[in-house]
Amino acid sequence: MSELILVVRWLLLAAELALALPLLYLLALSIGAALADHRAHKAAARTIGPDAAPPARFAVIVPAHDEELLIGVTLASLAQLDYPADRYTVHIVADNCTDATAAIARAAGAQVHERTDADNRGKGYALAWMFDVLATGETRYDAYVVLDADTVVAPSLLRALARGLATGALALQSHNAVLNADESATTALRWMALSLVNFIRPLGRNALGGSSTLTGNGMCLTPQLLARHPWQAFGLSEDYQYYLTLIASGERALFVPDARVNSVMPTTVRQLQAQDIRWETINPDARGWQRRIAWCLFADGLRKRDWVRLDALAELLTPPLSALVAGCALVVVAAIALLAPVEFAVSALLCALLLAYVGSAFYLLRPPAGVYHALIHAPAYVLRKLWVYFVLRRRRKHTSAWVRTARTTPTTTTATSGDS
Repeated sequence: MSELILVVRWLLLAAELALALPLLYLLALSIGAALADHRAHKAAARTIGPDAAPPARFAVIVPAHDEELLIGVTLASLAQLDYPADRYTVHIVADNCTDATAAIARAAGAQVHERTDADNRGKGYALAWMFDVLATGETRYDAYVVLDADTVVAPSLLRALARGLATGALALQSHNAVLNADESATTALRWMALSLVNFIRPLGRNALGGSSTLTGNGMCLTPQLLARHPWQAFGLSEDYQYYLTLIASGERALFVPDARVNSVMPTTVRQLQAQDIRWETINPDARGWQRRIAWCLFADGLRKRDWVRLDALAELLTPPLSALVAGCALVVVAAIALLAPVEFAVSALLCALLLAYVGSAFYLLRPPAGVYHALIHAPAYVLRKLWVYFVLRRRRKHTSAWVRTARTTPTTTTATSGDS
């Protein structure tokens, strides 16, 4: 029996080591994010007067499929942009629409491009088509900004992105935040999860010399970049696919925390699960592609001593937050059951690392009080996420086609450029 317990304790230590690697990586990103945020506040305090650089010309692209309930709110938000009106144009891609999306967009003054293609449906195809239309058009743009059709943007969005372009960046990502964080426990917990993925991690990765990911909503790409790397991402996670393609090709994306876009999150458990399935699902072909590109990132990163590629690989291999929470809980329980003080001390340290990572979002973003109150629902939230990640996303019916998430209409068309 003693030999069996010894083997179990060694297995427990191996599991704790496996958890320690991603948690130490996430802690490093959290520290990097905190330092970058501190530097940004000091730089903002020294900045006096308007931007010196001439304003860049933007094409704001909004792919929309039957979005008549939400497109008006998005367009009203874009009408409040604090940017010269002659330096940006809103382009609505009415993609295989059967409702009044196109008519509403035209009435609001946007340029509407109607696309009908029953075989090639989805955001990836709509973006590739729109990028080609703009590249061959008469107007020359400095950059294309991609927004979802349920987005409320901060008035300072384009000014912040223009400053990012002035640094020489060819791919940029805005802070994709949650608009209705205090509407329900579901949206509050979604705020916490997305703040870590969409703010802490990209800010920290940029601070440590890595690249931001691209989340699709609020991403900004230059025509020069698209000429070098044409858009060929058509899967259920087309933005992440394109991001990995860029990194594997030696490019880097800049995170612009002051450029803020706000999305409405599901308010019910059923809506949340539908969205989670869509976000987490990877079809079989894409799984094979991710394995191949992961190997390329590893091999090229080592051969070229390229931290950007290796950091992207670390991001790709980092387990979701729900799995890390469950893993930490399990090793704590196992250490207590085995009466193993060393293993328990290690498990307690792992929990501290996890809390430091999660706490960084609360420290830097100062969420509304509802987010703190919603933490009591976190265990149930984690269990649902695990069910989606390990069971539902692998079912055949979820890997073949995009499924819309039921959403509510935003209650406001304005968003500040500050914290949540």
